[in-house]
Amino acid sequence: MSPFVIWETKDDISSVILAVHGYNDYSNSFEEPAVYLSQFGIKTFAFDLNGFGKNKNRGKNFDLAIHLEDIKQRLKILKKENPNKEIFILGESMGGALVLSLINQYNDLPIKGVILVAPAIWDFSEENFWKSISLKFFSLIFPNVKVSAKGLIKVKASNNVEMLEKLSQDKFFIHKPTFKSLKGIVEIMDESYVNTTEYLNNPQYDLLILLPIKDEIVPRKPFLKILDNINQNNKDLKMTSIKIYENHYHMILRDKKANRVLEDLKNWILNENSFRKKTKLKKILNDLQKFEFYHRLDK
Repeated sequence: MSPFVIWETKDDISSVILAVHGYNDYSNSFEEPAVYLSQFGIKTFAFDLNGFGKNKNRGKNFDLAIHLEDIKQRLKILKKENPNKEIFILGESMGGALVLSLINQYNDLPIKGVILVAPAIWDFSEENFWKSISLKFFSLIFPNVKVSAKGLIKVKASNNVEMLEKLSQDKFFIHKPTFKSLKGIVEIMDESYVNTTEYLNNPQYDLLILLPIKDEIVPRKPFLKILDNINQNNKDLKMTSIKIYENHYHMILRDKKANRVLEDLKNWILNENSFRKKTKLKKILNDLQKFEFYHRLDK
């Protein structure tokens, strides 16, 4: 088990966050939001998932069950060390997909609430059948061949150019994943899509979802399809708040001018001014559909 990376608070601890990073990324990705939250007594714990960051097994692929067990054990540790504090779990991108699967499969986690940041909710194999078949083939024949998308597909992950330049030189960020690893993230997203559909119909924890409209990494339409299906069944969202950010990108917590996002995150955790208001499904559907689509597969 990789060690925790911890951002201490300046004052007494009010709440604790376990942060789960995205694909090819690692615990360092939470530096900026964790420093901000620490000013309000919110202590952040992050770690490197198996196969990522500073782990010796970096670059290897691990299935969903292994990741979920790792996260579960870490939650137990945090609860034991902070028995009287409210614990929240935050997942960004792939981390959001993992957290969604976790909360759908376990209803007895020692947590107060869940935060999903640009979660990778995507039924990739169903929507991209032939691409998924090709990926499975190459991952079987050439599992350890590394793949680079540089020069093939240009996407904008953030408007924070300085941060992206530093990340491009970061030796702990995986710049060339293997075919086997790519197949692994597709499988995680596929399973998470099913888990998301089930969970939103029967939620067990307070949930906040932060959605950047200019996301060019994860398409918006798969999530819209889930919400629309709930609406078609004449249901509304329970225990769930969805916040939309029109001018932000996939790496929303590290974007330029992310103050409003971070303030919303802080207010929801501390429940300041009864901030945990539930989202009206029809309104969020209309809002998500009216904005321009930025992901190439959404167009």
